[in-house]
Amino acid sequence: MGEYFKNVLLIGATGDLGQHILTALLKTTTTHPSQPLTISLLTRSTSTAKFPSHPSIGNIYKGDIKDQGFLTTAFSGKDIIISAISPYALLDQKLMLSVAAKVGVKRFLVGEFGMDTRDEELTDSVTVFRQNREVLEYAVEVCGDTKVGMEYTGVICGAFLEMTLLDGEMGFGFERRTVEIYDSGKKKIEVSRMEDVARATVEICFQPGRYADQLVYTSSFTVSQRDILEALDKVDEKGPWKVVERTTEWLKERGRKRVEEGDMMGLVDEIWAVAFSDGVGEAFSRKRRLVNEELGIGRGGDEDFVEVIRGIVGEWEAGRRK
Repeated sequence: MGEYFKNVLLIGATGDLGQHILTALLKTTTTHPSQPLTISLLTRSTSTAKFPSHPSIGNIYKGDIKDQGFLTTAFSGKDIIISAISPYALLDQKLMLSVAAKVGVKRFLVGEFGMDTRDEELTDSVTVFRQNREVLEYAVEVCGDTKVGMEYTGVICGAFLEMTLLDGEMGFGFERRTVEIYDSGKKKIEVSRMEDVARATVEICFQPGRYADQLVYTSSFTVSQRDILEALDKVDEKGPWKVVERTTEWLKERGRKRVEEGDMMGLVDEIWAVAFSDGVGEAFSRKRRLVNEELGIGRGGDEDFVEVIRGIVGEWEAGRRK
């Protein structure tokens, strides 16, 4: 094993998180020229995305992620594969893992980036999380073969704070300054800034002797809906926010109806119905070891959180997620 994973392939560089990971990878090659990375990107054949011109970006592979031959070409010669794949294509990672193992990839960073996959009560309750667990179990199986020589790592970070707030997933509607509070609204969950998640992901590239065959846990903040509302009322000049009391059962039922009507955003309702349900699961920082400090990622307090929320309000007013 070399001193770090130098040849990196990023899958999903055009996604919300993938863009942050690509930025962090490119920044690393600039700020740490003694540890240069060779970065390759993989995207669908139908993608029209434009990527930055940068000397560290090598190949850009465009093709069908279900095509074993295409994946073989893209994965060959890579030290580490970072999968920031869409949540709607999670199971495609099973073929990716198989191909990566065959061509000698050293580490596969599976597309976890969410709630605690090891919390069986949580994953049993949500359709998408069951897919996460299926992929994780497959990664364990593939990497458990001593003849393979590949390791897996997954990053568990909770919800992406900026994206889920601005997109209204957590019940906060910026257009009308209205929030739907589910159950007590006091259920604590883990949230992370996407910038922090990206930095943690890239740092793993430089620590090949650590985090093999395991999930690593990182979180920027542990908060509730009530905490978010309190912060918004402090910094949002268009507040105070109107509160609508709901139950998580109501949210779960809305999600079920949306899925029946062909609206896959109903799956998002299902996730939050479980996440905010009192007594189902718990904030993983209470029972898992966080790796924030060893990866150089800050763990914020109340004042830090208020400032982050101030920035998110500014993002909305600037029209960046409308």
